[in-house]
Amino acid sequence: MKYLTKIFAGQSFISWGLQLIMIYLAWQVADHKIANNLWTIGGAAVLLLLIYMSLSHDSKARTKH
Repeated sequence: MKYLTKIFAGQSFISWGLQLIMIYLAWQVADHKIANNLWTIGGAAVLLLLIYMSLSHDSKARTKH
């Protein structure tokens, strides 16, 4: 777990991973492989909240040092 919170290029690996998942989700919707419905939009909203929380945690971790 310590490895996932390690800061790389200003963000933790968790933040990078969540952002890559969001890009993958958007790409799949754009290619019509995943339906653009309420479940997809809700999943994207949850993913955005997780990204925000992760970036906020990264910011707090940087200011402590």
